[in-house]
Amino acid sequence: MSIDIARPALTICIPTYNRGKRVHSLLLFLKQNLLVRTNDVNVVVVNNCSTDGTEEMISPLVDDRIRLINRTVFLDNAEKNMFASVEYCTGEYIWFHGDDELPIVDSALALIDMIRKDVADFFVFNSAMINDEGGLLSSRMSPMHSLHLDMQGDALIQTAGFVFMLAGISNVVLKRDHVDVDVAWEAQAIAPIYSHVVWLLICFSKRRCRIVNLPLVFYRNSALPKQVQHFKKLAERLGVGDDYFWGLGVATQLEYLVNKGAIQASSVAKIMEGRRDGTRFRLLNECVHRIYTQVLTSITSGETRQRIDPETLKRARDFLVSCDGFTYDLFEPIEKLNEIAFGKRSRKELSALCEEYEQTLAQHSDDPFRNHWRGQRLGFEIFSMPLGWVAIDPEIEGGVQSALQYIDIRENQPYVWVSENLEDLLERLQAHLKTEPRNIDCSNKRADAQIIKIGHDLVEIGRFATSEYARMVQLSLQYTMPIRMIARIFIYPVHRLTAAGGRILRKWVARLSSD
Repeated sequence: MSIDIARPALTICIPTYNRGKRVHSLLLFLKQNLLVRTNDVNVVVVNNCSTDGTEEMISPLVDDRIRLINRTVFLDNAEKNMFASVEYCTGEYIWFHGDDELPIVDSALALIDMIRKDVADFFVFNSAMINDEGGLLSSRMSPMHSLHLDMQGDALIQTAGFVFMLAGISNVVLKRDHVDVDVAWEAQAIAPIYSHVVWLLICFSKRRCRIVNLPLVFYRNSALPKQVQHFKKLAERLGVGDDYFWGLGVATQLEYLVNKGAIQASSVAKIMEGRRDGTRFRLLNECVHRIYTQVLTSITSGETRQRIDPETLKRARDFLVSCDGFTYDLFEPIEKLNEIAFGKRSRKELSALCEEYEQTLAQHSDDPFRNHWRGQRLGFEIFSMPLGWVAIDPEIEGGVQSALQYIDIRENQPYVWVSENLEDLLERLQAHLKTEPRNIDCSNKRADAQIIKIGHDLVEIGRFATSEYARMVQLSLQYTMPIRMIARIFIYPVHRLTAAGGRILRKWVARLSSD
């Protein structure tokens, strides 16, 4: 594929609303640190009718490589502003840069080099995360060994996820010629939050994708209470439940992706998301749990917007069950709880149904990679992962799941073996076992690993319980200190007087007796 050297390699597009000071500081940084080092970049700021003086702050910085677009009609969410900004991007590739994120110049220069070498149509970077004050939360979004990973198809969503790594607009860079804005507006009509992820997956999942193990930005990740409050206000404005965006909303978006042929239904159960601490979890479980939470909220709050129409719930259930049959067991108590919300079942069953659901979810969440598991061979656990086949010895230090946390599992003989196809993997294992035979007990290794895991969990629970007991004792001592001081000041003297009075009385009785 050819690259037009007459066009800049990259347009940095900054959609913004009421963050004029941040955008001003971002542009100053880009001018002094990136634009002076390359002629392959231009910048466009798209001001979404800000009321904080953004236009006045940015206008003095405009030049032949920095443009300012001031909208005259307000777009009511960030995704819409992003979609409507594509027309202003003239570079070969577009980098939508969050107006409150901080770019890493060396990574941006490495990106331009990759663009000029035409290695991919879509880039995802493994960025660092900071809090609202700029403090470092994590040096990366996903555990990764390689410098980069090239992939196509369902491997992208299975590896990069849907609501975390791909959702951060500053982490992704896309080829302008492959962008279909009409798809973006379709996705927006289905559900506003994460509509950009749906758009990107439809446009690029079948094209050349590369995950780069470099931080492109310091990605700002607000504290959870602040995020909850933000999305609650949006939910109230749209008249949907507080958990809609991550429950029914995500389910609807995933169904749309399957129907459009962007991903296969079987991949939905294999989508792994990341956490700040580097661990990973199944998106499907989280999606179902959010649906459960919304149903429970509809019962406890009585708010109309929290309610889930039974037909809507049935559609979500049918789609998610079609992706993973295990999901049926989770929906059994959820549907009964929804009957309570609509007055068709007694509230007396609420506690029992909640307990049933929580216990079922705990079992389903215990092994997040079960849909990747393909059985046991030659004493190893076999997994079909997005980028190849993996064999893991259950006796590996840290357990099987620790080895699967990396998005690019690295071979670590004799405990971890990796291959592009199953036949080659098994041949290599057989050759290894001929030179280093061992006693293979396929039936018990997985059970033994589970028992060890349970033992570790029980130890941790014991430690937690002990620390909590000690903390409560300490709190009790602190809270009762004033009472104990009062007792010493007032009650102790009374006790001493009583004791002295008792001694005097006994002496007096003794004298009377002797007389």
